[in-house]
Amino acid sequence: MKQLGKRFQLGKRFSLRQASRMLAPLNHDFCPWANRYVYWLKQPIGWLVVGAAAAALTAVFLEPQVWVIVGSLVAVMLVGVVWPWVAMRGTSAEIAFDRRRCREGEFAVARLLLHNRWPWPQWGLSVDTGFFIEPTETTERPVAALARVPGWSRSEYRFEFRPAARGVYPHNTPQLATGFPFGIWRASQAIIVQRELTVWPRTTPLASIPSLGGDIADVIGMLFDRPGSEGDVIGVRPFRHGDRLRSIHWAQTARRAALVVTERQAAARRLVAITVDVAAFLPQAQRSAYQDPSRTALPSSKLASQQLETAIRVAASIAQEFHAHHAEVRFVMGDVDVLVSPDVAGLHQLLDVLARFQVNHDSARVPGSFVRKALSVVVTSHRRRPEWDRGAGTKSLRLVLIGDVRPARSIPHGRNVWMTLNSDSDCTKQLRHQWERVCHEVA
Repeated sequence: MKQLGKRFQLGKRFSLRQASRMLAPLNHDFCPWANRYVYWLKQPIGWLVVGAAAAALTAVFLEPQVWVIVGSLVAVMLVGVVWPWVAMRGTSAEIAFDRRRCREGEFAVARLLLHNRWPWPQWGLSVDTGFFIEPTETTERPVAALARVPGWSRSEYRFEFRPAARGVYPHNTPQLATGFPFGIWRASQAIIVQRELTVWPRTTPLASIPSLGGDIADVIGMLFDRPGSEGDVIGVRPFRHGDRLRSIHWAQTARRAALVVTERQAAARRLVAITVDVAAFLPQAQRSAYQDPSRTALPSSKLASQQLETAIRVAASIAQEFHAHHAEVRFVMGDVDVLVSPDVAGLHQLLDVLARFQVNHDSARVPGSFVRKALSVVVTSHRRRPEWDRGAGTKSLRLVLIGDVRPARSIPHGRNVWMTLNSDSDCTKQLRHQWERVCHEVA
């Protein structure tokens, strides 16, 4: 049965490969120089121009009465082009979000301020450009549409925006556009952005942190008798500005008639280096010089982008959990190298950096060596696992593998592999389930 299954899989791959080769000529662009002319035919005004030209030839050589049709088509084109252009000359807009930060999938309210300086109303306005990562082939997908704006007015409109991907919105200059009355031509006007929206990657809440060698101190460090906020009480001292009220020693406070707080042991926090191997998720078109072309083929552009976003979400979730347990976190991703401060502002700074991260030549380089005493967590792919295993110079290296072939249940056994996640489906449940397994097992 196993042999039959392997033969079936090989036959299926061979048939798909042959089909893709046969369909390749149908998707090939044989005349790239004609694309700008074909683009005009995709617009409604292009067909009107063709119709007017055909009617003019008919009027010249066959029937002079066809000039009426030519004049009608020209009038429709003039009104359809001049009206939107004049409408945009007397309209201005500003946009601002009600918050500065949110996460992927959360709703944010956008406030649009419109000033119509013309005495007549404006119809068919829409807000385009900068709100969606993947636009359609020809036109931008509108994020909001307005049926009517009164004349000589300053109006305010609110609409909800739900970003599907991390980034800074709007990522391009937004446009206020209209194609009224015929929709054959769209005129646009730039919208002034008063406040941008930074969208953090979606993170998964995790329950705990794993222990190495069966000792939780291998991750958070040992406790020692220095003033801190962990461990047992080592003494008392007078209250200082900024101390927590829960640390007040009420018995000593009543005895001395002054606020007295308790001091606890401090923890020597261990450094946790979390790395996203960007080179493992490069598409075929972005193959760099350090990659060997004879190795396994790289994923397609869309699949590589999906896997990279999954890797960023997983790495951000792990970093957030270690940061919540007061570990010293270092985050490395290409040209990004951030040592997260222990306060909440440090975590916010890291998430802001991840929201603005874009893949380029420098960010696709292989990360360098790490501190040997650090717990190194590397988010990479199945294809790059042998390279990390060979270069593992530390006992505390743990790999999180992101792939699209192996099922989520198949946990690979190896000294360095922590988890394996399938990027074809939602990784939230997979990450939570496998993280619990890692936290409860003894490495």
